[in-house]
Amino acid sequence: MINKTKRQMVPPTVMIPRKTYFWSATPSTGKHNRKSSVALLTVLRDYAKLGDKEREITRILAAGEVKVDGRVTKERRTAVGFMDVISIPSIKKIYRVIYDSKGRLTIRQESEKNSVIKPMKVMKKVITTGGKIQLSFHDGQNILTDDKGIHPGDVLIMKMPEKEIKEIIKMQPGNKVFLTGGSHVGKIATVKKIEIKESSHANLVHFQEDFSTVTDYAFPISGPRYTFEIPEKGVEAQ
Repeated sequence: MINKTKRQMVPPTVMIPRKTYFWSATPSTGKHNRKSSVALLTVLRDYAKLGDKEREITRILAAGEVKVDGRVTKERRTAVGFMDVISIPSIKKIYRVIYDSKGRLTIRQESEKNSVIKPMKVMKKVITTGGKIQLSFHDGQNILTDDKGIHPGDVLIMKMPEKEIKEIIKMQPGNKVFLTGGSHVGKIATVKKIEIKESSHANLVHFQEDFSTVTDYAFPISGPRYTFEIPEKGVEAQ
């Protein structure tokens, strides 16, 4: 098991200085893949500045003071990624993991009201042996549901940690999306048209703002009934 990675080899999505230290914590395998995640240790030490040393962060985690998506997390290498919520109740700090305009994972201060809410994009839908529908999400989590109207590309607004569906935002014209990749990463745009490709090429989303991208980069955040507010106040770029 690899616990550390040379900082020069850390994925560009991780927002840390490459020359300050030789090693960086490697996210553990789990919800997010390593290319789209950052270790919890890195977030607490290098992003939130809650301690200068690894042992200081380890002490905070061991005391059960940190929650990820509503659950106490003590493992410093826990992989956190897009839309995860990190909260430290003892100091009244709540952060949401978001992509910045350079495609790096950063943290922004989240409101207490939204601290139990997590938008989760449906990546895959399969019918289980018992007839239930299994949905797989962008962060690697899964749930079972009876709702046949949910499709890949939709975003479910979930109450965490119960994973209770509160709202469904469809990938459809007129809805707003947050862009998680491409040259417009970190921006919000309004869907104009979805172009379905019959070949192996990825489907395209065309926006009212006069640009297009692949559907994988479009993360719906707003529909006719519900709008998820992306928090604006974040950490400074490194």
